[in-house]
Amino acid sequence: MSDKNYLNLIDFGSSKIRFSVYDTHSDEIYVDSKSILYQEDHKNHFNFIVDTVKKAEKKYSYHIKDIILLLDSSSVFTINIALRKKLNNNSEISKVYDSIILELNQLIYKHYDNYSIVHTILDRCFIDNKIFEKLPKNKIVKTDIKIDFKVICLPKKLISNLENKFNKKNLNIINIFCNSYLKSLSYSQKLDQKKISFLEIGWERTSLTLYENNKLNFIESIPIGSNHITKDISKVFNISIEQSEKLKKSFNKTENEFSYATHESESLISANDIFKNKISVDLLKKVILYRVQEIIDLIFMKSNEKTNIGKFKDTDLFLIGEGSKLFNENSFHLEDKFSFKSIKFYKEKDSQICKNGLIYYLNNYDKPKIIAKKPGLFEKFFNFFSN
Repeated sequence: MSDKNYLNLIDFGSSKIRFSVYDTHSDEIYVDSKSILYQEDHKNHFNFIVDTVKKAEKKYSYHIKDIILLLDSSSVFTINIALRKKLNNNSEISKVYDSIILELNQLIYKHYDNYSIVHTILDRCFIDNKIFEKLPKNKIVKTDIKIDFKVICLPKKLISNLENKFNKKNLNIINIFCNSYLKSLSYSQKLDQKKISFLEIGWERTSLTLYENNKLNFIESIPIGSNHITKDISKVFNISIEQSEKLKKSFNKTENEFSYATHESESLISANDIFKNKISVDLLKKVILYRVQEIIDLIFMKSNEKTNIGKFKDTDLFLIGEGSKLFNENSFHLEDKFSFKSIKFYKEKDSQICKNGLIYYLNNYDKPKIIAKKPGLFEKFFNFFSN
């Protein structure tokens, strides 16, 4: 079968990678995922990608070439920009919009030449003194149009590096999406609250997004994540990074209380299956708590430089990402400096993460056209010998 009949998505996380294949009915026909030991050259990532692509090709007798890539970076940033056009003659909205998008791309290229646009989000538009939350179809612009955009960008160097590595594996990236945006957008629509925020703690990145009326209001990232908790544990208890990671993950499904209160007695872990040292549970919880508090303080401090931190007051803050699994069953008593309405853990499913990318792609890009044809002689032989 032609690869055009399917859509292939890869969530390229630092500590976990997910691969899914969907048919023309948006049904998942193949899925695979794996926790990855991060390497700067992404060797482990591509070993998994090559292996799982071969498995999918063998199982469904088709060649995988085009990939939709879901990606995140601590260098992601959002530009708020408004563009306006005065018209002398009546013009179709689609033609005017296309010319504004062209101008927008040129401005970003000129002033942010180290970055590439991955999402152009229409915030609001003003057409002949009328406000529209979405671009109206088949409307005629008479004299004046102004559009407010939010533009999400990722470093060109990162994108170029990954494109080259995928090409060497005979894979072509047809679209790159910011996964923090796609996930938070999907979850905000499901939860359907007037004002909601998401804190995603990743491997070495933490992202913060804020939505009002299901529209992105703000996004920010910092280069600190759950791996820094692992490094702290390693340093304090003088154990290896691998041992520290296992120890940290041992708390993911427990019901512990993390607080600044001083305990009268200390319990000990004797984890011979991990290492020989005895570990103070109370000290370990303090190490985790202080780093988690710092991550939250730093991301909100950086956000305060760009937006009014009062915007987050009385919002429900949902914690997502691999690094947030510590919050699943455990109780964290953090310093409430931002007056959140609540802080909750949002349980994510691997299958849903790639599906978020699929839904976004189908809603914003043309669906692939399927041309039915009778299999040729070579294709018949290929199908026969691949069974």
